[in-house]
Amino acid sequence: MADIPNRAELEKQLAKELARLFQGVSGHLMELLEEYGYNIERIPASVWSGLTMQQKEVLLPFLESVAIASAERLAEASAISVEWTLVNQAAADWARGYSTILAGQIDATSREAIATGIRNSIASYFEEGLTMGQLRDRLNADPDIAKLFTKDVRDRLGRIYGPKRAEMISVTEVTRASMQGEVVIVDELAKQGIQMRAFWNTNNDELVCQICEPRNGIEKGKGTGDAYWIDENPAHPRCRCSISHQLPKAKP
Repeated sequence: MADIPNRAELEKQLAKELARLFQGVSGHLMELLEEYGYNIERIPASVWSGLTMQQKEVLLPFLESVAIASAERLAEASAISVEWTLVNQAAADWARGYSTILAGQIDATSREAIATGIRNSIASYFEEGLTMGQLRDRLNADPDIAKLFTKDVRDRLGRIYGPKRAEMISVTEVTRASMQGEVVIVDELAKQGIQMRAFWNTNNDELVCQICEPRNGIEKGKGTGDAYWIDENPAHPRCRCSISHQLPKAKP
């Protein structure tokens, strides 16, 4: 996979859609937290499953289209012939399964961060060990503290569901979906007995992280030491590395 030609556009598109969704989620959850006395455990499971489904609805078509476009680029660049019905179905199956996993991971991380944020907000204004019932009583008794506390929780929610997180998810998942598109082609060719060679690629500039920089240019199965091969790409959040696939060398 050469670097995605329209990467910046794709990252911006997904980040924008996620940020719009996150903004609505943040507001809705704030209303529920106020209603349930900031006890996140009282928020019904149906609310979380609904949020997971909303996120999947954004992620699924995007991931599928990026994966298919990546598969097409590899096929054209390598001048290879594949059964496109199978390729498209494989990309769609991956996107459907992975978007469910990803949306669930986003929600699980969010719930943990919200619970931690509420505990931190309580510690900022009250003594430790306050029960949710005691918190509710304190907030009802002191409107000024209640106002500050509510703003603190709202600000924390805004960061949890903020544009920076949307951007991080976008960068990471554009890389993943593009990589998966090539994997679909590689797997299809493997069924025909053609084993493509894989090489790790970075932009090799000042933005390359210490995780990926030593691996630039290495071929799968040949890395050693710090340049050992990582089967997972992206290798970390915001990873923009790529794996390029080449046809095997012709035998002399």
